[in-house]
Amino acid sequence: MSTKELMEYCLAKDGAYIDYPFTDDYPVVKVKSADKDKARIFAEFYTLGGKEIFTFSTDADTALTLRMEFLDAITRGWHCPPVQAKYKSTAYIDDVSDELLLKLADMSYDRAVDKLK
Repeated sequence: MSTKELMEYCLAKDGAYIDYPFTDDYPVVKVKSADKDKARIFAEFYTLGGKEIFTFSTDADTALTLRMEFLDAITRGWHCPPVQAKYKSTAYIDDVSDELLLKLADMSYDRAVDKLK
């Protein structure tokens, strides 16, 4: 799966839209609350060391499990501040199966939507 395909998958979710809150070459996908004027990031895309990467959010236990199971493909959120580090993880897109990438995007989206309630 390409970065573009994963981003399109994320953007197809209800309330999702693209934003560039950090820099013009750092797209994020946010979900906006249907009844409030709030939004949360659930997917971040960028290139690091020539590799396409995707940052997503899960609960702390799932994040730790994923990082231990996929040592070379999923790491602590590359750019995340310490308070978010236990929830945010970064996946190397080419090193993770399409099925898992979609599952990670779904989990991150669901987490963001829950946080908006």
